[in-house]
Amino acid sequence: MHYIRFCRPPEVTTSRSHQATVKVVLTITTDLSDAFLSPPNPIQLAIIGAYTERKDDGSTQVVPVHLTQGQGSGPPPTWRAGMRVLKLDLPLPAQLKQPIETIQIRPLSRQLTAMATSDVLPGKQGLIMAVYADMPRPDSGRALNVCFRSLRLTVGDVPVGQPFQIEEDLGESIARHVWDSGVVMVSLLSDICLGPEDGAEGVPPLQSFRSLLQSADRPLDILELGCGVGVMGIGLARVMTLRNKGYPPNILLTDLPEAAEKARANIGRQEAVLGTAAASIDFEPLDWEEGRVGKFGEKATSRTFDLITLCDCTYNTDTLPPLVATLSTLHSRSVERASPASGQHGPDVLVATKQRHTSERAFFDLMSNDGWIIRERTTLPLPMLDGQGQTVEVYLFRKER
Repeated sequence: MHYIRFCRPPEVTTSRSHQATVKVVLTITTDLSDAFLSPPNPIQLAIIGAYTERKDDGSTQVVPVHLTQGQGSGPPPTWRAGMRVLKLDLPLPAQLKQPIETIQIRPLSRQLTAMATSDVLPGKQGLIMAVYADMPRPDSGRALNVCFRSLRLTVGDVPVGQPFQIEEDLGESIARHVWDSGVVMVSLLSDICLGPEDGAEGVPPLQSFRSLLQSADRPLDILELGCGVGVMGIGLARVMTLRNKGYPPNILLTDLPEAAEKARANIGRQEAVLGTAAASIDFEPLDWEEGRVGKFGEKATSRTFDLITLCDCTYNTDTLPPLVATLSTLHSRSVERASPASGQHGPDVLVATKQRHTSERAFFDLMSNDGWIIRERTTLPLPMLDGQGQTVEVYLFRKER
């Protein structure tokens, strides 16, 4: 998958002739920004601004403003093989009633755009994820340094609920960005929680994991390690809340302290969508070097967990020993706190990863040596527009000893 990225905040400027122009500098790269898209055919882009208009009856509606480079009916902006950056000056229509509030950039072709979970899986072709940003008012004197991604949660091709939105930083830093495995996992979770009982066509069923999510007789307590911007954990909260039956879960996101700001911002983005009777989502810092010796924060120690999730956390081999030790410590704590009559086997661990180098396989050796077995697994396709397709591997572990 590829991602359109703003290289710097989009801004509105006004020339001496009073022509308002949106200036955009963008690129299209992989999730880690380690390769630019080099498509076999040029890809035309749609650039759409929007503002909110209040109607006579007091309601509001979003008014789109379609932007193109230059005047008249010239060709739309186009990304070609060999490009690294695309700079655009986009004149705003003279008859515009008020300043645009948001801007969206996506492929002009709907078939190339990752707009819904049903686009991502079963993975028929390479896709590009659109980018959105709030626009500061021209007179505000400030620029925004965040953008967001949007993905419709669907059953088949039918949208369910509000789109799933996740905020990330502008630019090419990978630390606070959406990664491929998170997008694929939200699509899989949407299928599991919102789709038919046996899964969408072409998607392996993961029956034990499906049963855990679909058959719980109480709210599940779920912990995510290495949550980053929160894609997987928040996505799980959204799709489980949208289910027609069952209980919304309690989800605790954890990561290093530097992830807190972005994770909490994304939790905040969900409050209006989830409502008061929905899933509980929270964040707490957790360093695996501390977790391996049983040092956890108050939120992590106040409960036991039914499920622990990891998404794209095995790429740094130096962190694998403390990660596995943290998983085993959390498991031991849960078993110790459970009543003997409960038959509690401790939390299952769901791992999603897009292997980036062979050294990541050390994670599985460490898990096996610590008594974790793979209960089930599946491989999800991730085609690419400009090269060999990739995959996201999903594993469900349970501890034997």
